[in-house]
Amino acid sequence: MITRAERGGAQSHLLELLRVAATRFNVQLATEEQGFLVDEAKAIGVSVFPLRHLVMPLNPVEDLRALRELSDLIRSSRPDLIHAHSSKAGLISRVAAKANSVPCVFTAHGWGFSEGVPAGRSSIVFLSEWLAGRLGGMTIAVSEYDRRLALRRHITSPDRIVTILNGVPDDGIRASPGQPTACPVITMVARFSRQKDHATLLEALRDVSLPFQLRLVGSGPLLNHMQVRAARLGLTDRIVFHGDCTAVPRILQETHIFALISRYEGLPISILEAMRAGLPIVATDTGGVSEAVRHGWNGLLASRGDVLGVRSNLEHLLSDSQLRAVYGANSRSQYEACFLPEPMVTRTFEMYRRVFS
Repeated sequence: MITRAERGGAQSHLLELLRVAATRFNVQLATEEQGFLVDEAKAIGVSVFPLRHLVMPLNPVEDLRALRELSDLIRSSRPDLIHAHSSKAGLISRVAAKANSVPCVFTAHGWGFSEGVPAGRSSIVFLSEWLAGRLGGMTIAVSEYDRRLALRRHITSPDRIVTILNGVPDDGIRASPGQPTACPVITMVARFSRQKDHATLLEALRDVSLPFQLRLVGSGPLLNHMQVRAARLGLTDRIVFHGDCTAVPRILQETHIFALISRYEGLPISILEAMRAGLPIVATDTGGVSEAVRHGWNGLLASRGDVLGVRSNLEHLLSDSQLRAVYGANSRSQYEACFLPEPMVTRTFEMYRRVFS
């Protein structure tokens, strides 16, 4: 179960689990009625059960209806295990699982009370996660940062949470970040939402005198706002807004620097995909990002909201093709060592067996 079926990191993670799980188990997916994940799940033969009342944000009336929908599904399909992804699905799944005596595993794709989350939302999410944690079950954190944060905030106990790093399959597509070029390409793949800090990236690029082209992949509620902001900063001629795009690997192949500037993160799939392509990374040091990007080895990190730091990091890589090549090769090595999908899938299935026993 997952709250949203839109294209995103949590959905890509879940899809990779579904591809393998569908060959071993009778798997069903419960989520909203339409979206990227629904289409992909159906294509691999996974049954999809739409939950019409599973909506964002928190809505007590709709949440109770979603709980009733899920309880009806549990009673009709009688699952041996529920695996929930994302906060809203995690809360509703654990309540329904407890009420129907079904084991439940929850994967937290970053916590909504991490540093950088707005205070009002952080307080609400913390309370819901704390209450859900009292219902029992196992929790998977996608980064060691998230596991430690959960323990520090007493969301769960040490014996009921493990870290299983995200993994992405190898697509065989490589970039050439060290190739000399008159106009290096910077790419950021991220939804235009409050979590992602496109504004800081645009401000950082405003006074960069070196040639570059910025490619922004993704959609979301702040897309139009950022297009207007780019125009006001005089960057329109240097930016391509791709919107939602299925050709991300091909865009990364043409990229020289990958950027992910955020207010908060778990362990971003987009960074792992850029590392898979062999790209140097410029990112914000939030959440588990530093577990993938080692400053001065395969990328450069800046503090949250640090315009000058992001600008300096980008200029450093824009001006040095040899350094881009070295960081890119190190990214690829780090991907191969830590972020292939097989360890993620294997450890997740081991968690299932642990729950069953």
